[in-house]
Amino acid sequence: MVAKKLSAAVEATRLLGKWTKLAQGHVMFGSGCSCGVGFGTLRLQDFEQQILDYLHTKHGAAALERAGYRQGEAGSVTALLRAIATQGAVGQPAGPLALLADLERSIDSFDELHRGS
Repeated sequence: MVAKKLSAAVEATRLLGKWTKLAQGHVMFGSGCSCGVGFGTLRLQDFEQQILDYLHTKHGAAALERAGYRQGEAGSVTALLRAIATQGAVGQPAGPLALLADLERSIDSFDELHRGS
């Protein structure tokens, strides 16, 4: 049990670094960048609520309670990752690693858009 908790804490810390790095950038669309003229500016935080709503649907309310999450209204991926890193995750039969894996796929997809891959 301790090893699983430690792994989740390490994984949450690693994802927090990825999230923070990507949050400082912008998202590219097609052949243009979202920061270009006519596209407006989109940041990772602009999609944060949708990511949290997805995680809520898949993993339940208890998994997100320490993220300040309110469905469709509020929440913080940063707060969620910090909570898992410091306290583990609650209310998840599969443990926090399943939630972190789903979150990582979302983060990686934005990373690909950011790099224009």
